Amino acid sequence: MERTVICLMVIFLGTVAHKSSLQGPDLLLIRLHQLIDIVDDLKMHVNDLDPELLPAPEDVKRHCELSAFSCFQKAQFKPTAAGDNEEKINVLTKQLRRKLPLPKARRGQKQRPTCPSCDSYEKKPPREFLERLKSLIQKMIHQHRSRTHGL
Repeated sequence: MERTVICLMVIFLGTVAHKSSLQGPDLLLIRLHQLIDIVDDLKMHVNDLDPELLPAPEDVKRHCELSAFSCFQKAQFKPTAAGDNEEKINVLTKQLRRKLPLPKARRGQKQRPTCPSCDSYEKKPPREFLERLKSLIQKMIHQHRSRTHGL
């Protein structure tokens, strides 16, 4: 009896371990967390940015998160002065514009919801723009976790 229980436990744990290793790392979640760090780094240099107003989506409708995120990616940050911070800002901006890996659930979808255009969003100064971007990324993280982990 004891051996049967132990064998069943080994088979069960082996199956669970095998399944989790097949899934691999969640690239979207990793990328979203990297983006939070990038936004925080840009916030440290916000005083070195041109105070030009940038379209900053807020209260994004469900299923329009990726569209709103692409609006944030299109924003043009302009450093106010040349120097070390200019290079850092340019590197961070380039990292911000890297394409997001598509979640597995969205790869096969053909139909996309109708979302507002980037021009329709209110323009805000860089500090508020970055705060709204961070808020959107946090929302995307929460939604992704609830979809993939059933929270």
